[in-house]
Amino acid sequence: MPLISVIMGVHNSNEDMLKKAVESVLAQTEKDFELIICDDGSDEATKKTLKAVEESDSRIKIITSPENEGLACALNRCIAIASGKYIARQDDDDYSYATRFETQVAFLDANPDIAFIGTDCELFDSSGKVYGERRMPQEIDKNSFLYNSPFIHGSMMFRKEVFSDNQYRTIGKLRRYEDYDLFMTLTAKGYKSANIPKKLYSFYFEPAKRKISFKSRRDEFKVRMEGFKKLRLMPKGFFYALKPIILGLIPHKLFLKIKAKHGGM
Repeated sequence: MPLISVIMGVHNSNEDMLKKAVESVLAQTEKDFELIICDDGSDEATKKTLKAVEESDSRIKIITSPENEGLACALNRCIAIASGKYIARQDDDDYSYATRFETQVAFLDANPDIAFIGTDCELFDSSGKVYGERRMPQEIDKNSFLYNSPFIHGSMMFRKEVFSDNQYRTIGKLRRYEDYDLFMTLTAKGYKSANIPKKLYSFYFEPAKRKISFKSRRDEFKVRMEGFKKLRLMPKGFFYALKPIILGLIPHKLFLKIKAKHGGM
């Protein structure tokens, strides 16, 4: 039984990014892990890459979904066969620093009351250039969820027992915000969490290429409303829940200017 089960959902991934993401896991100083990758109905090119990846290391397991079901379903498939004491996330276009798993395990071992943790991260673009960072709040309470999710999803590590009666929920046709929803649900159930104040994750993020549809903004509004009710943040939570709707009404170019001015939203 490995110490850590690393879970990743893949759908028509960039070959180079996918390989680098896997390499960043294999390069961890903590070697006691399994990497479970769910091929979520990918094209033949991605399937070929995944086959080569699986053959490169015996700790890698590829499971397959016959059709694209979305990240939430892919991650649930991974969790269902995970055997590690801890479950770590890794996105297929991001990279983990070599000491990430070692640092997170040490933190969880030293803090038995904490059920799941994230880390700070650096931001990089399609050229590989690092252009920024995100510093996440170290201490988390219900108010931490009002403005944005206080976690970088790909940087997370959970105690496996968290998923004994919980899973990612598929939300709406576009299947977005499954992480935000899960974090609020777990917090409402009394699970404690934190962020390690170290940049242990490298996050691919290009705001100009991430135009979010208004329909997706409505999905986020619904997730916020449901989560804030679970966390007993109403009625003040209603005004924060409106944030994605308001942003969706702002022209995209103006939105990018505002976001750049305020260092991200």
